[in-house]
Amino acid sequence: MKNIINKLLYRETLKKYFEPELLFWIVALLYLSLINVEAHTHFSFCPLHNLGIEWCPGCGLGRSISYLLHGNILQSFEAHWLGPIAFLIILFRIYQLIRNLVLRNKIIYQ
Repeated sequence: MKNIINKLLYRETLKKYFEPELLFWIVALLYLSLINVEAHTHFSFCPLHNLGIEWCPGCGLGRSISYLLHGNILQSFEAHWLGPIAFLIILFRIYQLIRNLVLRNKIIYQ
């Protein structure tokens, strides 16, 4: 019984200090800032691309954000015109998650 209570307390403590979505977005932007977009040897999660279909409405968003992070704004718009907008939305989401995490912990410690 004590072991179960400790596991539950650990989960609650982990929830207070850790936000998986925040880690996901930070790692995703870090990955996009480090990849070489010009190389066509990267793996794609796109099911349409993996089936051999050339056009997909979402394909190019990652390349667009990567171009933007490398400072190539024109190429970013050419890869996908929603890329810079998606980048701003992701940055805003990261800000929200950090703010919520800080406020949640501030309330706990007061």
